[in-house]
Amino acid sequence: MIDIHILTGVLLALAVLIGATVALSAVMLLASRGSNGSGRAPHGGIRRDLPQQPQPDPDDARELVLI
Repeated sequence: MIDIHILTGVLLALAVLIGATVALSAVMLLASRGSNGSGRAPHGGIRRDLPQQPQPDPDDARELVLI
């Protein structure tokens, strides 16, 4: 049979491991919640402006001549 001291030690180690996991998860959730302050997205975002489409050069504009 399993010695009661070994069983108690294993159960205690398991309980400590589960407690540490729960505590670490709670700390990570609180850190992510508190890092932004108000909980809203950052002002301005992180998307960079897309390059502008090339505009036609006004010097090369063709004129329609009606006769």
